[in-house]
Amino acid sequence: MQKSNGSKVTIGDVARIANVSKSTVSHVLNDTKHVSDRTKDKILKVIEETGYTPNLVAKALKSRRRGR
Repeated sequence: MQKSNGSKVTIGDVARIANVSKSTVSHVLNDTKHVSDRTKDKILKVIEETGYTPNLVAKALKSRRRGR
């Protein structure tokens, strides 16, 4: 899904709509830290409703920068 200005939905948009931090959204997406079921469900619902998809280029660049 795209926002009304034509740009893609970002992790920041998901966080804002779900009323959580970007790091919490990241933890849900990457399963890196326990997040309560209630919060996880809220985030996953927002992801589904907005059609958010991770930016794989950004993820690859970040992983490369960390040496993983």
